[in-house]
Amino acid sequence: MKATRQVLDGLWHCLCPSFGPSIRSVKDVKGPIAPFWKYRLPDVRTRTFVISTPQFDYGYAQSDIDWIEARNASKQYKHVPDGIDRTNIEETRLVAPQPRKPSVLGVRNGKVTKPRSPPHRKPLDQKPAFIRSSKLEDKAQRYNPPVNYKGLRDEGQSPELVQLSTEELYGKLRYAASRGQNEEVGKLIKILVADRHEQPNQQLYAAVILVNVDPETGSAATIAKQLEEMKAEGINANAAIYFGVLKVLAVHPDYILRNKVLEEMRERWITLTSDGSHYVIAGLLRERHFEIAFEKLEQLEAEGIRIYGWLYELFVYMLCQAEEVDAALKLMQQRVARGEISIPSTTWYFLLDTASRCLHYEAVHYVWKKRVETMYLNPASGLCLNILNTASRHGDAHLATDVFRILGNRSSVFSPAHYEALLEAYVPSGDIKTSLTILCMMREAKLEPEATSTRALYQGLKNRPETPREALETLRTLHKDGREIPVAAVNVIIEATVSLNDLPKAIEHYKTLHTLCSEGPNTATFNVLLRGCRMAKRKDLAMFLASEMVALNIRPDALTYDRLVLVCLREDDYEDAFEYYYEMKSQGWRPRQGTLVAMIQKCLANGDKRIDSLKEEAEGKRGDWRGQ
Repeated sequence: MKATRQVLDGLWHCLCPSFGPSIRSVKDVKGPIAPFWKYRLPDVRTRTFVISTPQFDYGYAQSDIDWIEARNASKQYKHVPDGIDRTNIEETRLVAPQPRKPSVLGVRNGKVTKPRSPPHRKPLDQKPAFIRSSKLEDKAQRYNPPVNYKGLRDEGQSPELVQLSTEELYGKLRYAASRGQNEEVGKLIKILVADRHEQPNQQLYAAVILVNVDPETGSAATIAKQLEEMKAEGINANAAIYFGVLKVLAVHPDYILRNKVLEEMRERWITLTSDGSHYVIAGLLRERHFEIAFEKLEQLEAEGIRIYGWLYELFVYMLCQAEEVDAALKLMQQRVARGEISIPSTTWYFLLDTASRCLHYEAVHYVWKKRVETMYLNPASGLCLNILNTASRHGDAHLATDVFRILGNRSSVFSPAHYEALLEAYVPSGDIKTSLTILCMMREAKLEPEATSTRALYQGLKNRPETPREALETLRTLHKDGREIPVAAVNVIIEATVSLNDLPKAIEHYKTLHTLCSEGPNTATFNVLLRGCRMAKRKDLAMFLASEMVALNIRPDALTYDRLVLVCLREDDYEDAFEYYYEMKSQGWRPRQGTLVAMIQKCLANGDKRIDSLKEEAEGKRGDWRGQ
């Protein structure tokens, strides 16, 4: 029977690309060839099979060869059409190539022909010829066009954004708008409108409005203009747009626009959610509408709605900025009473800073107990000084001592202000010994106390007649303990005694001063005693004290001359007053305004012609000098 001739057309080459290179024409095939649909063609990417004549050595593994032979041995030919010789089919079936030497001989018409090299196998990652030459690649290029990176750089667009789908671009747009990223929103909108041909819609306007949440670039006027533009375009606002407007107005408050938006939401039956209520309250706080904000906050709490922590923090910050420390403290106490433990440390610190600056003792004491003593807060040195002043103002010696301890642990350099505030904190409690000890500590720290440093102690000593005497005994005890007694500590006791109209007792304290203080009295000591002389009308004692100053080589000051003038004016013969007055002016000083008035009145009562010069000086330099 004549063998059937197989036509090797384009379809055959597509299905068996490895068959073509091994045979130049149909004549190279010995015997009839069965139809190609009768055989299971192997994958050309994993194995290469050729017609049994000629055979080539491709270096197959023995396991692959055994598998092919076993398959051919068990193959049935029941589907072979009638009229085809099975012997010829057996001769032309696909078989595994036999291992041979690298040199290969081709057989053509029973003759040995020129050796031919085996067909070249394409790498696995290289496209087959039929794919490269077909229209599939053009179709793939059409659905996935190549990215022009140079053009994208020129337009300022990112290649990653251009390759995203429209839905992904809208998702990135919402995220960038919520973060206030103006540049990113602009790029995304440009891609959506210019490249994807998106028409103006609610999503685009929602992003354009929400991006104004940025505190630097956004504004309430911008979103008002965008809402008007939406109405002109015929686009109705939805819930997302309204809530975006409320969020922006929480950063850029506008009371009129907020009420307008809330009214439109009510007309369209859009319910105000929990987040929307938070935005409304935040906007009211920024507008300093604290009463309305508290009412809405209490309404949310009554409805059982969970209040976000950031809203409480905003309440505290805004109340502290308005110096409404009482309301801020009450809010913090309520949160602590509910068991909240996630209050940020910055909120506690800001409340402590504001309360100490306003000298609000209750808030300072509360925060100190809750956070500082428990080592959750470590206040700065400047803040510690404010807390120390608050404690001294309200007489809390324990709090003042804690502040001193913290500053001491930092090896801080104490100033007179620190010691004065600590002294002021101990005086109201009646602890005179500790107060005087603080003055001794100042002296030991090379900070000499002055009259201004003892004002709080002076107020505590002059209340009872026996207090100055007890204070002097305390100084004697401290002196025995090896403490250095400053002159200011004795001066304040003398001053308190003078204020109690006990000049003789003050003179006794002055005599004791020489035994307690190694440097002896100073100008302030005599100024205090001269004041007592004026009150007691003791010119003779005043003259003795003046001579004492000369003997001790203590230089007088303006206050010394001023009080000597006042002492002399109490006498009928007041010429000594004018002598001290002229001597005072020669030193470049002038009396206090009250002293000038007293001299004018004395001259007026006695018809003294020197009244004119005194009046000119009093009217020309009124209030220029302030004395004690």
